[in-house]
Amino acid sequence: MLHAVTTELPSPSGPPLDLPTPPAPAEPSSAVPPGPLVPLPLMPPQALASPGQPKRLDGLAVAALCCGLAAFVPLVGVLAVVFGVVALGRLRSGFQRGRGLAVAGIVLGALGTLAWAAVIAVVVVAGEPEPQSTPSAAATGQSQVFVDKLKAGDCFSGGRKDQIDLVTEIPCSSPHESQVVAVIELSDGPYPGEAKVTAESEKGCTDKADPLLTDSAYSDLEPSYIYPDADTWRGDRSVLCLVEAPSGTTTGSALK
Repeated sequence: MLHAVTTELPSPSGPPLDLPTPPAPAEPSSAVPPGPLVPLPLMPPQALASPGQPKRLDGLAVAALCCGLAAFVPLVGVLAVVFGVVALGRLRSGFQRGRGLAVAGIVLGALGTLAWAAVIAVVVVAGEPEPQSTPSAAATGQSQVFVDKLKAGDCFSGGRKDQIDLVTEIPCSSPHESQVVAVIELSDGPYPGEAKVTAESEKGCTDKADPLLTDSAYSDLEPSYIYPDADTWRGDRSVLCLVEAPSGTTTGSALK
């Protein structure tokens, strides 16, 4: 049978050895070193994207180019310009690309808009009626004269108004409104008043003008006269005895 034997090692002779004590681990210090705090630099927006990732196309830039290519449709060119301008403003951030598309859309849209404006202008001008050429006064023998320059036998138009100054003298062979049959002078003296002037003018024209008219003029035309007023009495007391078409114009001379 085996027996366990315990033996004790003899202690070495001499004084005990002093072994060095390992230093205790240093505790982390929570003290903040003195001095101003320096903020960390911010990363630019471009650095947020990975270097190898391509930028996306801006949707408005693509829309501007598409509208510019379709600028032959009315008002689409205007949309191309608007989309292109807005896209250029958005592309300044640098997150997307498409500046060239936006510029191309603006150019094509502007050209299309200008082309449509030119077409509209041509249509408007072509639709305006051309001014009808009228014969000149010299070619027709017409002229503007003062009414006091008319003489017996002259035909004219423009005397159907209260205040008569200028009239249009017309050859009697052309359509005209009135004709001077005779010219009479009223008696001298101060202005007698409108009632007396008109009475004398009517009597004088009836006595002098009626015998000068043709039968057709006597029956078809109406007698009239132009008499002086208080303003012209001193310088001119002439009365123009007339015959006029009842409405519109007449042609030919009323004198025998």
